[in-house]
Amino acid sequence: MGGEHSALGLRTKVSKITFVIIRFQLKIHPVLENPMKSRRLTETDIVNLAFKPVETKLARLTNIERPKQIIGSYEPFRRSNADAVNLQLPLIAEAQDATSLEMLEAVVAKACKGNEDLLAMNLPIARSTHSFAMENKIVAFREDVRHLILPFGHAYEFGMPLLMAYPNGKIVAAFPDLRRTDPLTGIGRRTALSFMHQRWKENNPDLSRLGLQIWRYKNTVAREIEVFECSETDLFTYDEIIADVRQTYEIWHEVLASAAKGRRGETMGPGPLFGTA
Repeated sequence: MGGEHSALGLRTKVSKITFVIIRFQLKIHPVLENPMKSRRLTETDIVNLAFKPVETKLARLTNIERPKQIIGSYEPFRRSNADAVNLQLPLIAEAQDATSLEMLEAVVAKACKGNEDLLAMNLPIARSTHSFAMENKIVAFREDVRHLILPFGHAYEFGMPLLMAYPNGKIVAAFPDLRRTDPLTGIGRRTALSFMHQRWKENNPDLSRLGLQIWRYKNTVAREIEVFECSETDLFTYDEIIADVRQTYEIWHEVLASAAKGRRGETMGPGPLFGTA
């Protein structure tokens, strides 16, 4: 009986040691044991942090984590962007008329629910997109393409779920760069286009000739659109962008873990001045 207990104890110790070794080899961070703690970074943040030094990523991610009051969102426009670019319904043979500007404004305003900050952010964007689509005679079609699943399981679109068709036959997918400040950098645009290339073209042979564009909404009253075209020679490889995102998220998890530890310390308080009672 004693031998059985000894053997059981030895197996338990070996199992624990093996687990510790495996845990070390895989570099499993405590914050990753619960996937819910791996907060998703935005697409703009992912690409603007791309290929920056670790120190720069750490400083930027630490700032992102700090609690702050965020005024507004572009979600009302995102819900109605198809109306802004003359979406065509696939089961109707003849071309459909574009949504009028007045109707688009009404749809966006309703989504803003009377919030002045949301209205100020989203109406200029909607008007600019509508104007750009009308001037360039763009029509849009929905195209269901699977999201990119990046390291740690987060799903990303990198662009509107639409394809834009120009009168000359050119068809493109577009990434809307909406922020007034901190827009995509040059490297950020290359990285976004690289992700778009992987999502739209690499996994879809039928879309191999698809064009890719960044629509930069200028920091002006009218938020005019400046178009950046994709150059195949500027694209990063799949391995390069995946490795960079993995590094960014590993740093992000360290930031989250450090912040959580700091909050726990604040909750517990400083403790007795001269040790425990």
